[in-house]
Amino acid sequence: MLELADGNLVKLAPCEVYLDPDKYPSLGLSLEKCDQGALQWVRNGRTYSMSPFAGAAGLLPFHVAQVVESDPLGEGAISEVLLIGPLGQLLFRHIMPPMSLGIDGAQVGPAPNKSFKPMPLRGTA
Repeated sequence: MLELADGNLVKLAPCEVYLDPDKYPSLGLSLEKCDQGALQWVRNGRTYSMSPFAGAAGLLPFHVAQVVESDPLGEGAISEVLLIGPLGQLLFRHIMPPMSLGIDGAQVGPAPNKSFKPMPLRGTA
């Protein structure tokens, strides 16, 4: 679920796309506008609630400068969306097993501390 600057909510979810009746469905992504009710649901008597993705906290607020859609599997369906902004990028991809959404966030700029600096292997100098 993504919250836009105007407060609208958009659901980005993995889906199956039927492109050829003689083949299995392709992996794709669906995009639909939602309301606040979509942030919480009940299944088998248990209530689930969405919460902010902690991995993207350093990128927020995220201003989208560019959207790149792609089909890395070559199946003919969009299965990857890359949002690029001034602070970094967010990648959404339909991954295996089917109906799983992978999310990757990356910040632009120097590493926050030296723990991210590549170190040579011992005994290779």
